[in-house]
Amino acid sequence: MTSKGGSIHIPFPLSSSPGASGQESAGRLINCYAEPLGKDIGAQKGFTPPQVVWRKSPGLPQFCASALTGFRGGLLVGSALYTAWSGKAATYTSGGVEAVLTGTLNGTEKVFWARNNKSPTPDVVCVAPGTGAFSVSSSAVISFADPNIGTPNSVFDMDGFFIFTYGDGTIQASGLNAVTINTLDKTKEQAKPGGLTRGLRFNGQAYVWGPTFGAVYSNTAQPTGFPFTRSYVIQRGLLSPYAVAGHEDGFGSALIWVADDNSVVQHNGTPNPLKISPPDLDRLIAAVTDKTTLEASVYISQGHPKWVLSCPAFTWEFDLGSQKWNERASYQQARWRAISGVSAFGKWITGDTQGGRLLYVSEQSYDEKGNPLQFQIESGPVLNFPNRTKVARADFNFVVGVGQATGQDPIATDPSVGISWTDDGGITWSQEFVRKLGRQATPQRITMLRTGMSGVQGRRWRLKVTDPVYVAFMGATQDTALRNH
Repeated sequence: MTSKGGSIHIPFPLSSSPGASGQESAGRLINCYAEPLGKDIGAQKGFTPPQVVWRKSPGLPQFCASALTGFRGGLLVGSALYTAWSGKAATYTSGGVEAVLTGTLNGTEKVFWARNNKSPTPDVVCVAPGTGAFSVSSSAVISFADPNIGTPNSVFDMDGFFIFTYGDGTIQASGLNAVTINTLDKTKEQAKPGGLTRGLRFNGQAYVWGPTFGAVYSNTAQPTGFPFTRSYVIQRGLLSPYAVAGHEDGFGSALIWVADDNSVVQHNGTPNPLKISPPDLDRLIAAVTDKTTLEASVYISQGHPKWVLSCPAFTWEFDLGSQKWNERASYQQARWRAISGVSAFGKWITGDTQGGRLLYVSEQSYDEKGNPLQFQIESGPVLNFPNRTKVARADFNFVVGVGQATGQDPIATDPSVGISWTDDGGITWSQEFVRKLGRQATPQRITMLRTGMSGVQGRRWRLKVTDPVYVAFMGATQDTALRNH
């Protein structure tokens, strides 16, 4: 039996929209993302099936510990994962066995890796933008032997060549499947002033960027000189040399970067890339003082290709499937602790901002190397502006019975959700009320009763699940009347 009253859906967002201030927020997704549900279930009388589920983001178990610190990037070459760290380089096997290479890889900045197609053992090169080029073998790292290399600021490989970029706009190619440099095998990009800061390979073409433009080159097999020819100029620059991703082996879904106007853009095969960032993210990017701290990376989890942008102040992810954004944040950090995803050994392996170790992205993990991974979702306002509304009841549709009988007691065996709300646009929040998600295979109802009157700005809800369990949420309703069970 239901007494008179109106039941309305609480508007949870499909994409994170925190607003320039809390009172503007249309809802937030932190360590969770929206996924459409199947459309083949027809609505029944008095019941509309949920159309979306909000899932907890994947966790980060440890791949292996390292004797080194300050992860700077990596590349899979054959059966070895090559990595750079502060002052050193190391390789790893699929079992996580580390071999620290002799020699010094100077610097602490992120590096760019490349390999050629030489058989049976390819040459491996990395460039540290502030330091120079290095040759790396399975046992040692040494300075690039050919003095004609100069001081490049990035390197990538394409069709057996190493391609180096330079701050004066020069693009220089190595010999084919070689680590020698012919100073005639170069060109100079002069579409706009400012030189170059980064180059990479994507979909069989070479891409280079300066601060205010980009350019695309194709291999036209020039018999002498630089082997590539420019196809067209991109009318957006690259804000940080590390703020582009999507070209990585094992991903390759889309090329996305932070542009010179503080937006995030996606390459669409034309000189004018597509802007994909919301104004909320544009404002955050604009507020970053040191743009070189902006780092992009990628991973794939449960069929969701994710493009990730991190800096010390935030992490946002773009889901290439849903075309929606969500936020990430690690325990007691403003940002996600993972850096520089590399596809290796059937995993997406990352560095760790919190220590000398490699982690990997896993949907079977519900924490981050033992630290909590908090699912947090905030609704937009349930509005009846400017009227206030009695909130007699709210029901939250979680997948329940997710406790793990053999898990850590009590956080995994008897997990819970924390529920709070704000009636003043997020200036203040209520105390957090705990409701159980249910022990393993146990039915559970998640309800809040008699939570008072909403404010003139409406009622917004916040749900948090910190316990290390599977989390899936399928919406909620708010009612002005109590109902009998």
